[in-house]
Formats: sequence, structure tokens, C-alpha cells
Amino acid sequence: MSFLNLSLGELLGLVGAISAGVVALYLLDRSKRRQIVPTLRFWIDADVRTELKHRRRIQQPLSLLLELLSLFFLVAAIAGPRLGLIDGAGRNHVIVLDTSAWMGSRVGRLTLLDEAKDSARAYLKSVPRRDRVMLVRADALATPATAFESNHAVIEEAIRRSQPGASALNLDRAFEYAQRAIKLQPERAGEIVFAGAGRVPEEQVTLADVPANLRVLASNGAQENVGLRKVGLRRSPGAPDTWDIFVAVRNYGTRAREVDLALQFAKSPAGEKHLRLKPNSEEQAQFSYRAKAGGFLEVRLNSRDAFPQDDRALIELPPQAAAKIVVYTKEPALLRPLIAANVQVDAVFDTPDHYDPAVKADVVVLDRFAPPAPPQASSIWIAPPSTGSPVPVRETRNGVHLEKWNADSELGAGLRTQEVVLESAEIFSPEPGDITVAESAGGPILIARDKNNRKQVIFGFHPGFASMRYQITTPLLMANILKWMVPGVFRQTEVQAGTVGTVNVAVDKNLDPATVRVLDENQRPLPFTIDQGNLRFFSGAPGTVSVVMGDRELVYSLALPDVAEALWKPPANVRRGIPRAALDGALQTDLWPWLAVIGGIGLLLDWLMFGRSRIFRLRPSKISVPLASRLRQRKAS
Repeated sequence: MSFLNLSLGELLGLVGAISAGVVALYLLDRSKRRQIVPTLRFWIDADVRTELKHRRRIQQPLSLLLELLSLFFLVAAIAGPRLGLIDGAGRNHVIVLDTSAWMGSRVGRLTLLDEAKDSARAYLKSVPRRDRVMLVRADALATPATAFESNHAVIEEAIRRSQPGASALNLDRAFEYAQRAIKLQPERAGEIVFAGAGRVPEEQVTLADVPANLRVLASNGAQENVGLRKVGLRRSPGAPDTWDIFVAVRNYGTRAREVDLALQFAKSPAGEKHLRLKPNSEEQAQFSYRAKAGGFLEVRLNSRDAFPQDDRALIELPPQAAAKIVVYTKEPALLRPLIAANVQVDAVFDTPDHYDPAVKADVVVLDRFAPPAPPQASSIWIAPPSTGSPVPVRETRNGVHLEKWNADSELGAGLRTQEVVLESAEIFSPEPGDITVAESAGGPILIARDKNNRKQVIFGFHPGFASMRYQITTPLLMANILKWMVPGVFRQTEVQAGTVGTVNVAVDKNLDPATVRVLDENQRPLPFTIDQGNLRFFSGAPGTVSVVMGDRELVYSLALPDVAEALWKPPANVRRGIPRAALDGALQTDLWPWLAVIGGIGLLLDWLMFGRSRIFRLRPSKISVPLASRLRQRKAS
């Protein structure tokens, strides 16, 4: 027997103290003697006090014994006695439930997770009720669903509410978390129970460093599966209005498979291929599709297997953006090759007479004239008159040597040509905050500024004249200017549909992490690391993640479930199956309700038999009178 609330010494001490108090009350009780008289005529005067004496013996020993026994039972009920082991602390167990993406595969009408749930519930019923259990859901992360609970109904409800995730199982991390949880109370350490299929990455197939107290409840199901592994899209370098599409398909099973791969864009066929896949291998297919407008691209495998979640991917493709540029010039032939040749530019040429400061455009080009009001959009000023130039012109020279480019700025990146003699050039006097892009011996001849959310580039020379027209630097310079003014339009966009989990992106080894942004679909930053030319970030749920690196943007549509490549093989010494149920119910019977009932009944009987009402006590007067009358009747007869 064990006690839940009090120890045996505390129980005996409390019972002894209460018993001594009750006995003292019986011995110290004072009462007046009751005397029946025929008249009060000869009674002593009332002012004479009746002599009171302490009782030297217990008048009602049966009442005292009944009260002592009743109080003993009540105090024993408060102590919470149990029939069973003296050590009732129990042990701590951790159930690791596999909730990876693969657990959503179907076996008949049930999924693998349903089988794992049944195994976990069966194990829960086998452990003693005094044992505490924690449930941990395991996929790429180990997430505790409950704390250590002795109320097993809480664990059963958490098991019922578990659903398959979207990432692959990281078994090593799940075991590590379970061991840390149990080590918080090593003296009460129980078992670590893994319930699931155990489909893991290849590096964990032979995982042998497992906990010594591990038990495995395996869920065995169909292993044949063919699914999409990755879909990559990028604009073709030779044709920016064309998407190059790369699709990776993997056969996870042990048999060769033949499947049809089909693409649809805006519900119209965009490509189709028939693939032959070897067991446990991966194949790639390439497509090209021309689309300027945005829309949804659907990639589908016509395959029937137990895991259809990775047979379809839906990717949103952005439209081909174009920067609208309005050029006011009298000689459009000089600037058309520099501006209109880019397919990402929608160029409109007009004369200065039709100038509109409120024209709707991303960039306005002013060729050798100064308007009465500056444009409301970003603008490029080419050889403006000194009287209307946005930057003060110090002087104008002929035969100016271009000597230096500002390679540290985004506008001068990649520009190195220096042996250029300009027919004429204006020398500027820049203001604080202005960016000097090109310089001559006399001073700056190309200035850029960014004020009040309006960007301006001021040329002191004409890039379409003979001295600059045939230089390779000229189109590069114009491309740098347009990227700086309208960065979103000229940003290289790549779209990939991949699996949830850790994503690795190959980047330049000299990339500055300060220039990188990783944003989720709500434009919230995600943590990332860059190590030896590899950018790594983690996303545990389906969604869209953008990686912005200067003029390059990678959009990851993490919509495919991450299916691991192989099955984990537990070591031979690991315990398996449901253990034999412990007889904890009979050994841990609570006695306090019965003791409380017995104690209450004892006090009630004492009150009825010996209390002031004396309902069940037979008075002598009621016995003697009927008995005397019967004797007289017998004598008379």
C-alpha cells in the first residue's frame, strides 16, 4: 500500500493528535445532575450553586470508540491510500510519431499515419496509468505536441489530431530531442517509442546511433511511388519572352516505371513527354514555351500510385515586364539603337514640341533641350543647355578626353574604356549627394542623383555621336542606367517549384550577405546563411519564397511534398512491437472513497445512537412502565 498525500508517519501522528483531543473532551465534559422530584417546595434555594464535578470515567465508551474509528477512517481518506507498489512515481515515455509527408500515402482505405496512430494508441494503453507520456511529432523538425502527461486522454487526443506534414523525416533530430526530454528526469526514464514508416534521406538509412531504450512500431505500406522532384523555369537568354522549363522526376520504388509528363499553361497544352524511369533513379525533361503574359503553369504526372500528392505542381509565372520610356528628341535615329533594341523596353519617340511633364512613363529622356517644367518621372538629360541644366554647368569644352569611370557605383559597373575623345562635353559642378559616373581631366561629365524619389542622370555629352556610338561601353552604360532607374523590370527572374524543407542556392563566393534578401510570400524576411558559395534557408510549410540578389531574383514555389529516398533499417537489438500490458489497474486501486464513506457512516451512527436526539436509544422509563403493568395483570389473573 502507498499513500498519495501523506506519509505513514504523518498519518499516524495526525490520528494520534485528533484521538487525544477527542478523549480529553470526554474526560473534561461538565454536566449537571438530573433529578426527578414530585415538587419543588422543599428544594434548595436557587441561589445555592449546584456542585459540579469533573468526570473521572468515560460514561459512554462505545460512543468514544465509534468516533475514534470514524475519525481515523476520514483522516486515512485524506492521506489517499492506494493498493499497489510503494513507488508510485511511474516512468516518463516519449512517443515519436512520424508525421512526414510520406505518411500521407494510402494503403487501402487508410493512410500510413492512420496505422501509426493505431500503434501509438495501443502502446499508450499498455503503459501503467501512473506513467507519464509525451507526444512528439517528427518531420524535418521535432515538435512536441504535449508535455509529459499522466492523463493519457490528453495524449490520445493529440495523437488523433496529428496530420501528415510536407517535409521529410529527420530521424536523427527526433531521437536527439526525445533523449533530451527524458534526461530531464533520468531516475524516471522510460522508453522512446517511434511509430511510423521511417522513410529518411539516404544518409540516415544506416542510422545505428539510436537510444538504448528505443522501441519501434513500424508502419509498413506500399513503397512504389513516382513523383515530381523539382521544376525550374527561367527566361531564355536569347529570347526573353520564352521560358526554358526543366522538370525532374524521380522513381522511389523498386520497379521500373513508364509515365507521361504533361504541361499546361492557362489550361492550354504546353508540352508532353513519355519517360522511362529505372528503379530508385531520377530523370530530367526540358521544355520551351513562349509566353509574355503571366499565368499558372501546371506540371502533371499521369501516374497512379499510393502517394498522389507529388504528381502535380502548380506554378505562377510573372508576366514579362516592360519599362515604358518616352524620348523627346529631334533626331530619334541617334538614340533608337540604345533604347528600343531592348525587348524589355517599350519606347515611344516624340518631338520636344509635344513635351508633357505629367506623361505616364517610367523614364523620360530629354535630348538637348530644357523643358519649362521638369518631368514628374525619372529622367535622363542629354547635353542640356547650360541655362536649364538640373546640374550647374561650369564650362563647355571641345575634344574632351574621358579618363575615368566610377566602378564603385552601380552605374559604372563593368565600364573600363578610357581612350575616348568626345567632340564636346559639358563640365558639371556637382552638388553634395550627387554621384559622379564619368570624369575628364577638367571635372565630372556624367552625373546621377536620387532626390525626392526621382532619379536623374545628366549627360554632359551625347552618347549617340560618333565618338561614343561604336563603343561597347555605350550600350552597357545605358543598360546600367535603366537598371538603376527601373530595377524591377530588368531584374533576372528564375522560378522554381521545389520541396518543402532546406533549400540550397548556388551564389557567388564573393557575394556580400548585406545585399541579399530572403522574403516569404508576405514579404517577411527569413533567416539564411551563406557559406562557401552556398546560400541556405529553411521553410517548413508550403509557400513562396523570394531570394533577391541585386538584379537577380529567384522565386521558389515550395509546393511539392518532400519525400525521402529510402527506408530506415533499425538495428537488430532494438525492441519492436507493443509490449505486454501492465496490471496497473488492479495494483493501483484508490481506497479513499470507501474510507470516507465508512467514516461518515460511523459519525452518523454515533449521532443517532448517542447524540442529544437519541433516536435509536431505548429509554428505561419506556421499558419499566409497560413491564410493571404486565406483571400486575398476571398477578391479578
